[in-house]
Amino acid sequence: MLLCRDEKLFFSADQVLARISPNVSVVAVDPEGDPLGHYQRSLKALRREVAEDVLVLPGHNLPFYGLHTRIGELIKHHHARCDLILRACRTAPRSAAELVPFVFARLLDPHQMGFAFSEVLAHVNYMLRQGTLKPIASADGIRRVVAA
Repeated sequence: MLLCRDEKLFFSADQVLARISPNVSVVAVDPEGDPLGHYQRSLKALRREVAEDVLVLPGHNLPFYGLHTRIGELIKHHHARCDLILRACRTAPRSAAELVPFVFARLLDPHQMGFAFSEVLAHVNYMLRQGTLKPIASADGIRRVVAA
């Protein structure tokens, strides 16, 4: 990302996009990682450090105004996904793979499924750190979580 305070320009790359949420995913080399926590902390830092009236030049689609509003929408979006996961985990223990249909209701092709799984796992890892989910022992060796 780049910020030009004098010109009121903010090149946000994929960190803040106008119409879609960036893919926030766990990567294979760090399956226990917390990319969603990092992402949310970075959004809050941007809201503190970058003025609302900048022209946002994202990595995709058209430039836009309203950085702080969009940051609020992105944070709310991820909270809504956490709520979906929490509701699903109140009724039964679930693995990240089993949670994908609760978060992504539409039919996904194999390429989309990889992104969806990694994003759901990012939410699960975040929620484990927040204490809203807890892991449970499973006879089949698959990590499942329940609402705390």
